Amino acid sequence: MIILLGERRLLQRVNRPPTLTAATAQNIQEAILRGDFAPGDPLREAELSESLEVSRGTVREALRLLHQEGALVEVISHRGAFVIKLSLERAREIYTLRALLEPYAIRTAMENRAYSNADLGEMEELVGRIERLEKEGNDSALVKADIEFHRLITRRSNHQLLLDMVNKLQSQALVLIFNTKLYRSDRVPDSLAHRAILEGLRAGDPAAAEEILRKHIIDAGSSLVKRMDEVQRAEGAPAPQPEQALSPAPVWPVGAAGTQAHAESVALGTEGISTSTG
Repeated sequence: MIILLGERRLLQRVNRPPTLTAATAQNIQEAILRGDFAPGDPLREAELSESLEVSRGTVREALRLLHQEGALVEVISHRGAFVIKLSLERAREIYTLRALLEPYAIRTAMENRAYSNADLGEMEELVGRIERLEKEGNDSALVKADIEFHRLITRRSNHQLLLDMVNKLQSQALVLIFNTKLYRSDRVPDSLAHRAILEGLRAGDPAAAEEILRKHIIDAGSSLVKRMDEVQRAEGAPAPQPEQALSPAPVWPVGAAGTQAHAESVALGTEGISTSTG
C-alpha cells in the first residue's frame, strides 16, 4: 500500500525476514517445545546442522542466542549446549518475580487507560486461539500463545524500565510454562485462566485485575513446584535440606497477603485444609 503524506510519497515499510541465525534458533526452540528433546538432553551442533541444513557455525550462534534469552537452552563451557533442566529453586524465583512485575504492569496500564478497543480485541482473538489449541492438544503452540498473551497485556504499561525487566523475565517464563505442560501440573485449563484475566481487564477495576493476574501466576507456579517435587521424590532424588526448604519467602506487594497464603498452601499441599481451631 502507498501512503500519501502532504506532497511526500511514502511506501509501506517492508517486513524483513529473520536472519538465518534467528530462524535456526526458532526452529530449535520449536523442536524443544514439541518434545523432540527432553530437559537435560544435549543439543549437538553436528546433528542439528545436518537436520536443519545449515552450517555448524549458524547452529552455534543460534544456540548462543537462545542461551542469552534464557529460552530453553543452556550452554556449559567445554561441554556444549543442553535443553534447560528447570530446578525447583529457579521455578520459584521465576513465578514469584512474575507475580510481582506483571500484575503491576497491567495495573499501571489500566490506571492510565492505555488499553484500546483494538487491544482488547487482539486479546480476545488470542484467548480464542488458546481455546482452540487446548482442544487440539497442541502443547508447543499453546506455550507460545500463552507467553504471547502475557506480553500483550503488559506492553501498554508505558513504563520502559518495567517492560525491559518483564520482557527478559518472560523469556525465562517460557521455560516455566513449558514445564507446566511437561509435568501436567495445570490445575485450571489455560483457556479459563486467560479468559478470567481478559474479563478482569474489561471490567475496568485495576486492583481487581491485578489480583486476578497475580493469582493465576501464583497458582500455576506453585502447582508446578509441588508437582516437580513429587516427581523428583518418586524418582529417588534427595529431599531438600532444611535450609533449602526454608528459603526466604518472596516479599509480596500490599494487598497480596491472601495470595501469599494461597501460594504457600498449594506448595505445601495443604490447600483446602482448615487451620481453624474453633
